Amino acid sequence: MRIRKGLLASVLAGAFFVILVAVAATTVIFEPGRIFKPPDGAISLKPFDIGDLLNFRLKVDQETCGKKVNSPQLDRIVERTSELRGLPLKKEVVFLECSEEAIRYQLMKEFRKESSPEELQADEDLLTALGLFPQNKDLEKLLIDVYTEQLAGAYDTETKAITIVAGKGTGSAMDELTTAHEVTHALQDQNFGLDEEPLESDSYDGDNSLGTLSLVEGDATLTIVLYGQRYSNVAQLLREQGEMEDSSEQLDRAPLYIRESLLFPYTEGLEFAQALYTSGGEDAIDTALENPPLSSEQILHPEKYLQKRENPREVKVPDIATSLGEGWQKTNEDCLGEFDINVWFEEFFPKAGRSEVGRGWGGNTIQYYDGPEEARVVVIDTVWDSADDAREFFDGYADLIERRFKGDVKKTADSQNAYVFEADGELFYCGIAGEATFCLQAPNRATLDKALANFPAFSLGAGT
Repeated sequence: MRIRKGLLASVLAGAFFVILVAVAATTVIFEPGRIFKPPDGAISLKPFDIGDLLNFRLKVDQETCGKKVNSPQLDRIVERTSELRGLPLKKEVVFLECSEEAIRYQLMKEFRKESSPEELQADEDLLTALGLFPQNKDLEKLLIDVYTEQLAGAYDTETKAITIVAGKGTGSAMDELTTAHEVTHALQDQNFGLDEEPLESDSYDGDNSLGTLSLVEGDATLTIVLYGQRYSNVAQLLREQGEMEDSSEQLDRAPLYIRESLLFPYTEGLEFAQALYTSGGEDAIDTALENPPLSSEQILHPEKYLQKRENPREVKVPDIATSLGEGWQKTNEDCLGEFDINVWFEEFFPKAGRSEVGRGWGGNTIQYYDGPEEARVVVIDTVWDSADDAREFFDGYADLIERRFKGDVKKTADSQNAYVFEADGELFYCGIAGEATFCLQAPNRATLDKALANFPAFSLGAGT
């Protein structure tokens, strides 16, 4: 099985398609525009359910389901966006009008291309093992529900076209801002190449990808903030926001980690883009697109990108499947970034000030091993900026296990630099060595010892 390169990739596969409800409040402004009436003859599809799509019982020719559209208003949005963003329009931005069903299919096609069922299952297993996803839910179905809840428009880096919903036009304030957001992506793509290095690379792990995606989405979101400030009407935008209050039901009901993963590129990406803009205007953002941030840490702390740049440190972890015994295989390997660790602690300490345990993060590798009879092993190897940062995580992880299992835990081993908890039929080890911490999750002591033997820097110590 191909090891997943990006714990967040499945969660973020549809990020370009998500409406920016969470940051709409920052775009308080809009001048009422003329209603754009779509031309007659727009092709629509017979509505279909997700089961039809996932089982490939549906045939759709995207090229014949879209109708190229032009209007003075669309031309004006493109011109305004190009001017505000300071990026030249190198070729025409093509707009295709499709039915909502066709756009839903486009979204689902992209989702399927980015995430195979095996990869999604591997991510679900890992998130469940960390307590970030409930055991009785299906990750694939949940993501589909979230992605198909809100359909507005999308820029496609392959076709170089922006798809908009037939009949919806761009008459509303939010529609115009959404169109400007997608036009920004077209401008980024024309000038920097969104699906080319360094903005996209097969070598990137999940946290690398989150860093670059947050830059791209933050740039586009900042552009519509500036667009709104110049061209929008406050009353109209607020009225539309009020009408949209119930439009994100699926997103609101999703587990915390899923919600935060989807919103992070827009909310934190916007703050990062604002920091760049403040430091050097559009030129600073352009420079970043040529040499992007490579971690969520840099997004959360722009000074770690703008001043003394702190790129992630490589954490090499061997494949320990053979040492675990027959029937074990590694099914997932990725990186827990500062964002992931913060949300992990926030899940169990929502109001206890534990959500910044990830501060001081330096690098990470996380692995998931599938074993006989549904047994699992999780390896989490992290380096920190200082021994104090490592100690904060070491102490905090013990609290996390206590809180996660509501106190129904038993400490089975303890020393100054390592401990083991037993909870819910599994063992949870954490060790510390200087600026590094090491966590192991295993089904029993024999498996824990086999796994730990691969990492001589960490041990339980004599008599534990």
